[in-house]
Amino acid sequence: MGSLYEDRLKEHIGKECSPIESVDAVCTQMIRHWIEVMEDANPAYSDPEWAAQSRHGGIVAPGSMMQVWSMAPLWPEREIPQLPIEPIDEILTEEGFTEVVATGQTQEIHELARDGEAVTFTVRLASVTEEPKKTRLGLAYFVTFEYRFTNPAGTLLGTQSFTYMRYRPEAEEPAA
Repeated sequence: MGSLYEDRLKEHIGKECSPIESVDAVCTQMIRHWIEVMEDANPAYSDPEWAAQSRHGGIVAPGSMMQVWSMAPLWPEREIPQLPIEPIDEILTEEGFTEVVATGQTQEIHELARDGEAVTFTVRLASVTEEPKKTRLGLAYFVTFEYRFTNPAGTLLGTQSFTYMRYRPEAEEPAA
């Protein structure tokens, strides 16, 4: 018998879900909400006349909005394919790694989504640490998954990686 990584985790690395279409198309209202919160005055996001004359040829969404298009509605519940991180979470939970803390996120933007486009995304399990790491919170595995966002023409809009640690809380010592 090998390690938990060799026996149960490794086989899931590289698996990717089937493409999922965003609930809503890119729209000026969502862009407006985003740029108001971020205080981003770029006219490519808000001024139709300016944007029409720009290299974009119309309103585009900020690249930093990428994750918005992958968010499921709170209601009604939406059926989506099984994500490749679900088996990892189940295995680690069974092994006592029950707590989760987000540790990192990166984005790489290739193209900007255009007003009216429906964005499609996939999720791929990129990596899991081979051995649990000693952290201040307890032993932990670090799990990284990657989103790939495309437009209706199949053009890659960008990627986003997300890393979290799933840890086994250390037992607290009783008070004296």
